[in-house]
Amino acid sequence: MSWTTTVHPWTYDFDYLGHLTAAVYPKAFEQARMEYLRDRWRTRAPAYVVASHRMEYLREILEEDGPLQVVMRPVRVGRSSFDLAELLLDTGGTVRNRSEATLVAWDVEARRSRPLTASERAALDADIEHASPDRLQGPTTADKQESETHDGC
Repeated sequence: MSWTTTVHPWTYDFDYLGHLTAAVYPKAFEQARMEYLRDRWRTRAPAYVVASHRMEYLREILEEDGPLQVVMRPVRVGRSSFDLAELLLDTGGTVRNRSEATLVAWDVEARRSRPLTASERAALDADIEHASPDRLQGPTTADKQESETHDGC
């Protein structure tokens, strides 16, 4: 199952060229991850760290393109880590950024990774099992063309 939240960039998140500065993209995804895991793991403070994060900028985002939507879903669940597929969409639903992140469950006391709990795993597995074919399955032809030409970037 895909999960969606809205992100509202601030005016100062846009640079002198008029587009969303590159530093804001990871913050938008992190905000959405926190909301997703709070919802799915039913906790105010989900304990995880980002082990890797890869983004592909497909098109620039202008201030008038907001508010933005982050769509995500888990695509793999391991012993202590899991992968999320993520999209950043403009107000019209156009994919502007594609992201893949590996998160690791974190033991706050021991300061190291920990195995996912049964309930954390069940929540992530349920979203994988209920996934329907959608834009998070892989790039569409239009997305590939945008990526190849870096239109607007």
